[in-house]
Amino acid sequence: MSTETPGPSSMALIPEPEESSPSKVRIKQLSERLHDLQHGLEDEKTARREAVEAQLKQLEERLARTQIADDTKFKLLKDQIQKLQEGIATEKVSREILDERKTKELKLVESSITLELNVEKQERKSAQAKLTKINEEKAYSMRLELAREKKLREEGEERRMRVLSEELGRLSEDADGERK
Repeated sequence: MSTETPGPSSMALIPEPEESSPSKVRIKQLSERLHDLQHGLEDEKTARREAVEAQLKQLEERLARTQIADDTKFKLLKDQIQKLQEGIATEKVSREILDERKTKELKLVESSITLELNVEKQERKSAQAKLTKINEEKAYSMRLELAREKKLREEGEERRMRVLSEELGRLSEDADGERK
């Protein structure tokens, strides 16, 4: 993209008078030289501009490739993060379900143990009542047996006393009869 400015070369195209003085020739030479330098500078500017534009284009292409690669990486990372988040959410839900299940199981075990303890207490009370009743019945039957034995002993003693008293009365009569 070179833009040429009117310079001495366009002046050089203007016809000059035929008389050429050494200073005019010198001016003409300097003008041409200046024009060549300007043209060279413009060419150099254009070349630099083109080189810079080419470098910019390369940088833009590299940036575009890097951006595409980064987008791909970020998309992959985003997908992995999303999968991880889904996995974490699934794990959280399953842990909550497991927690609920274990809590229910614990409550069920607690109520079962409480029920079993109540049954055991009731059975213990019932067994104690049975044992108390059995002990009372045995004690009552032993008292009856003791009372019967006491009565039999007392009756036996009375009989012995009567027999002894009768024998004593006979012996006393026999002794009285012999004394007489």
